[in-house]
Amino acid sequence: MKKIKFLFLITAAIFAAYTLSACGESSNAELKAKLTFVSGTVESQTAGAAEWKPAAVNSEFSMSDTVKTGEKSSAKIDFSDGVKIFIEENTSVKLKEIKKPAEKSTLDIVVEIIKGAIFFDVTKRENSKFEMETSTAVAGVKGTKGVFSFIGDKTGVIVTDGRVEVSLKKAPVDKVMLEADEAIEFGDVSALTEKTKVDYSVVKFNGMPLLKNLTPDDLTKKIEVIKSNQ
Repeated sequence: MKKIKFLFLITAAIFAAYTLSACGESSNAELKAKLTFVSGTVESQTAGAAEWKPAAVNSEFSMSDTVKTGEKSSAKIDFSDGVKIFIEENTSVKLKEIKKPAEKSTLDIVVEIIKGAIFFDVTKRENSKFEMETSTAVAGVKGTKGVFSFIGDKTGVIVTDGRVEVSLKKAPVDKVMLEADEAIEFGDVSALTEKTKVDYSVVKFNGMPLLKNLTPDDLTKKIEVIKSNQ
């Protein structure tokens, strides 16, 4: 009888450990971001590590990991809630925050652009956030598409669909709401400049060949490519 009871306890302990492990894996999976497209040189750096390692398709990243692309290189990261970011060449991006609000289907995500530019395609948020940061600014997105860049000391935001709220880190109350086909660009300033209408015929991204001379149709097609993983 004691032997049977002992075996029962061992079996129960193994089952409990397996269940906890499975739950932990599921929870962790929810908080990961996956690399779904790579072209050229793409590397990643795990939080707290000094070395950079080559990153390939299906590589997974966690909060505080950093991804960078080389010259004439690009990458796409998919988050588990449908958010997609396409990283242009010569760009470094830190996944500053990836959290799962209780009982929500979308994640809290904060992406820091250390340098370079990204396309963003953000699903509608359910009381959770998607923010993009530079060293001087924050852009809050509720469900939209566009371009976010930090080149030299200038932060740039172009919205092609939806709305993005832009604010300064040093003056959070100073905010500008961008609608579709509106843009803003500014340096390390104490107040935001006025937003402008995007003139796609003259938009230039110096040092960003993949972003030069985009028309609205070009940008739409590029986002469709991002969605289809081609």
